[in-house]
Amino acid sequence: MRRRFGADVILAVLLPLACALALFALHPERSQPHAAPAAETPLTSASVVCPAPLSGPDQLGVSVVGSGPDTEAAGDVQVGLAESAAPLSVRGGRVSLGPPGLGAAVVSAGGDLAPGLVAGRSRSAPLAAVDCAPPVADQWFTGVGAGATYDSVLELVNPNAGQAIADITVRSSAGVIDVPALHGVAVPGSTATTLDLAKVVPHRGDLALEVHVSRGRLAVHVTDTYDELGSGVRSQDWLPAQSEPATSSVLLGLAKGDGERTLVLANPGADEVRATVEVITASSVYAPSGVDPVRVAPDSTQTVTLDDVLAQAGKDGATGVLVEASGPLTASVRQVVDGDLSLLAPAPALASASAVVVPTGAKRLLLEDPDTAGSATVTSYDADGKQLDQQQVDLVPDAGADLALPDAAALVTLTPQGTSLRAAVLLSGTGTAVVPLRELVLTGLVPDVRPGVP
Repeated sequence: MRRRFGADVILAVLLPLACALALFALHPERSQPHAAPAAETPLTSASVVCPAPLSGPDQLGVSVVGSGPDTEAAGDVQVGLAESAAPLSVRGGRVSLGPPGLGAAVVSAGGDLAPGLVAGRSRSAPLAAVDCAPPVADQWFTGVGAGATYDSVLELVNPNAGQAIADITVRSSAGVIDVPALHGVAVPGSTATTLDLAKVVPHRGDLALEVHVSRGRLAVHVTDTYDELGSGVRSQDWLPAQSEPATSSVLLGLAKGDGERTLVLANPGADEVRATVEVITASSVYAPSGVDPVRVAPDSTQTVTLDDVLAQAGKDGATGVLVEASGPLTASVRQVVDGDLSLLAPAPALASASAVVVPTGAKRLLLEDPDTAGSATVTSYDADGKQLDQQQVDLVPDAGADLALPDAAALVTLTPQGTSLRAAVLLSGTGTAVVPLRELVLTGLVPDVRPGVP
């Protein structure tokens, strides 16, 4: 006996199908919405983080440049961590000094003081300097040490109230080193945590660190200490971070004098990478004799001694090193010249305005790697906001500039026109120090969030 379907069953099947066909007829070309790029919005709050000071007297300078150092913005920013945070009066284009003896510090600004917030920490004798940068999710530090004569201390600063977590990958010449203590490093809100690599992962030879922040926000700094045991030579400096591996790296700030120069390369990829090393001058780039191409195995580091090559290049007026690679690498140059440690990391590309707070004393601005013909305007100000100097520089590919800056300059601004470039301030005095320039944060970004957008 055949079973007959009732009217209720037929309606249950046909009615939804009919509705779907009707909707398709009304909207035949309708498709899923697509995500749009994040929209720019006026910046209403900003923060940069300064590492703890090195041994000896230091100074922490803060400035606000906004759309230009002549901005009339004025007010108070907060400087410190948690209960130690205190207001600091700032005015556009001037450099205000934070309280002496302050440890790791978050500099926070709101309203008109947020765009173009910059800060720097320095020590005059022996010379050392670092730019205070905003927290980022990923950073690379290449050429760190974990031994008796060369040791690095990692500092993680949490500027927010909630806990933050970081995962740190360590690479050596033999490959990745599994260090459980560096997985899931928790940093409570508004605190700083330090990790001495000689204690956490004792190792002879150069290492590279990849720091990934998986929860919250962290600012990460590395302090390197060179100590010739028994000789009395001991020097410290901050190692600048690299934002991401790259196939082309420009490291600016060669020091003049006798000593050690060591290039360290790290390959975070799964394939071997071949790299060439060239020397940069203000007018050209050339391959030095006696330096062979370098092969860097997957997930490992490679150390190259360049003592004689870079010593002679520095005497001849060279300003930096260019590393061209077949795949993404991270890099650093460690200089120990006349007993002073200075560290070079790849300078980021600058396509818009940049500014840096620096200590008084002899200094030069090094410009390199313009992507096309263009120009740049360099302006120097003293701590009171008085303009000391302005230089207009024409730039062409494969050439750069080496500009003397006034000794009294405490704030230096750089504005490229028609090109992008890379820049660093080379400080000299009792030793040397190098501060790469980064682009200013002038606006915020609002993500595109809508129903149906993945």
